[in-house]
Parts: sequence; C-alpha cells; structure tokens
Amino acid sequence: MILQINGNSTVVGHEALGACYSRREMVNNAESVADILRRAPVLSGLEPADLAALAETAAVRAIPRGGAIFAEGDEAKGFFICAEGKLKVFKSAPDGREQILHFIFPGETFAEVALFTGRSYPASAQALEASRVVFIPREGLVSLIKKRTDIAFKLLAGSALWVRRLTDLIAEYAKAVPSRLAGYLLAEALRQRPTALADGARVRLAVNKGELAAHLGTVAETLSRAFARLRDEGVIEVEEREITIKDLAAQRDLASGP
Repeated sequence: MILQINGNSTVVGHEALGACYSRREMVNNAESVADILRRAPVLSGLEPADLAALAETAAVRAIPRGGAIFAEGDEAKGFFICAEGKLKVFKSAPDGREQILHFIFPGETFAEVALFTGRSYPASAQALEASRVVFIPREGLVSLIKKRTDIAFKLLAGSALWVRRLTDLIAEYAKAVPSRLAGYLLAEALRQRPTALADGARVRLAVNKGELAAHLGTVAETLSRAFARLRDEGVIEVEEREITIKDLAAQRDLASGP
C-alpha cells in the first residue's frame, strides 16, 4: 500500500511488507542478498550455507528519498540492514517537529529490538536519499539463532550500541550547541576515517544542516552560529560540506565541555 505523508513522502505500508519486498531485487548487478548479509558485522562469521538459508527468508527493497521503512507504532516483524544510501531513525512531536535519534549508513543494522520484544517499532525510519534496505523477518533469524547462539549475542551487542548512542545523545542535550557540534564532528571523523584523526583531518558532512540540527536538538540558525564560532576560534575550517579539523585538542576540549 502506498500512502502520502505531508503530501509528498512515499510510505510502504507494512501490512503488505511481504508482498512489496522481493529478495529477487539486487542492490546492483553483482551483489545478491547473501552478499549484503555477509557485509553486516552482526552476521559476520556465518557459514555460506547459513547465509544462503537466511537470504531465503530476507527481502530487499528500493526506497525512494523520503520513503518510510516503518513508522512508530508499526508491528515489529523483523529488523533491517542498510544496503545502500542513507537513512534516519526519528521521533515526531505532535507539532510535527522531528528529533533524529540516529543516522544509518550502509552495512549498519537497525530495529534489532523487534527480535527480542516482538512488539511495535519505538520510532520511525525514513530514507534521506534513494536507498536499499534488507528486511530480515524475526522468524527466519530465530531459527538460525537456535543453531548459532553466538548470533544472539551479536544482536544484543548491536541493540546495546544503539542504546548507548541514545544515552550519549541525551547527555549531549545538557551541553551548549557548539559543544554538541564539536562532539558530533569528532564522532563523524572517526566513523569516516578511524585511523586518521589528527590536526588537518577532513570530514565530509553526510547530512544537511537541517537534518544535523534535528539530530543535535536545535534549529538551523543556531547550528550555523555554532559552526561560525568553531571557525572563528580556529577549531575548524568550513568549505561547504567539507570540514577540516584545525585544532584537535581544542575541539576535544569543547566537545567535553558544558
């Protein structure tokens, strides 16, 4: 079923999930469902036969920009892997404002809570750009876990990581916006180049300023002032979406401050 949100966002109705997700759809001409699963850290170490069996239950779907993967309150029937593109997990306020909890990038899993609660999704997920996701139904993975209990521990670790990130995000809200921004840029630099964090390191903003503001719990104008402060203090250099860390020590101090 196709719905409209705010007049323009395409949403895949999840009561029709099995019908609209086809495992025959490929991420590209060379990559199969099993290839996507193999790249997910939570499924690393699986034997080819186990991957093939799981792929038989999984489904791949192309999601257009603005398309929803699931909405808060939808029945949680499984979890997802981002195969391509960029997604957000968010909560919506009654007045329409969004709080972006997480950004999801290729290879990352999300909505693992569905495997353990079997209830509803606690937040919504939407594509920030044309994306492809793999849906893994709860039943298919549970049967695999009975054979490979180590997978359960990896899934629990994945869920714990999201909880830790959410806890860190809540703690960040007690800080001033420049400190939140400094911390986000450090984390993003490590995500993009984990072995190259030093003065002169470059990071490309993976989201626009409106999306980043919604993640940091502020508005675009305040975020722009925070960028200007970090630039004027010589902490960073800004060239459109390219950020250069000029003073790593100062940035770390700012990120840990109030």
